[in-house]
Amino acid sequence: MARRLDVIIFGATGFTGKYAVLESIKLLSNMKWGIAGRSQNKLQEILKEIGDKAKTDLSHVPIVLADVNNQDSLLNMARDCRVVVNCCGPYRLYGEPVLKACIAERTHHVDVSGEPQFLEGMQLKYHETAKEKGIYLISACGFDSIPADMGTVYLEQQFDGVVNSVESYIVSKQKGRRELGAIHYGTWASAVHAIANMNEVGEIRRKLFAKKLPDVKPKLAERPALHRSDNGNKWSLPFQGADRSCVARTQRFFYE
Repeated sequence: MARRLDVIIFGATGFTGKYAVLESIKLLSNMKWGIAGRSQNKLQEILKEIGDKAKTDLSHVPIVLADVNNQDSLLNMARDCRVVVNCCGPYRLYGEPVLKACIAERTHHVDVSGEPQFLEGMQLKYHETAKEKGIYLISACGFDSIPADMGTVYLEQQFDGVVNSVESYIVSKQKGRRELGAIHYGTWASAVHAIANMNEVGEIRRKLFAKKLPDVKPKLAERPALHRSDNGNKWSLPFQGADRSCVARTQRFFYE
């Protein structure tokens, strides 16, 4: 059956969804795309808001009503397009129903999750099914974790030798009278859930990665949890996002 749309942005009224809609104006200009969410009125408001910002009429963009608490609506959404861009998080709470709908309808799925439990848990549960159905389920396609993952790959390509350890830093700033760290609520909520349930990751990884990778040496020495970095002499803490998880999974893929 022919799909009406190439891409649907689900969760278009949220913080990340708004950016996705704005970028879609130019990135998806040669494709048929639409937006999805729970509220017709809010979705229409977003099209007006982003259209005004971009000085573009978006009134023609199709609107699809879909709710993570209504699986039939998710199936209808997935059936209507070739790719679902899922911007509705935290993914630990809301991600799996969308992913399951995409699998059922053989629709590719892309998200911006930065939650290791979700990323690796979904790989454990659905990787083989996705392969059988010929679809891609691609996570961590945002700040978590494209800079870290692609940066590591680029470093390997440019480095004259074998890279076995990488150390990276992120500086978060907020404009104002003082220089403060800034974290969006959705990111904060995802981090809280990830830390609260971090004991789950070990069990998932034991099942997902039964075969250990070679122990390469030499390695960078582990730094204390709180330390001053060599980059800008700033106090630093370990980043609790998915960067390390994504980089490790990519490197395992290359190795295997």
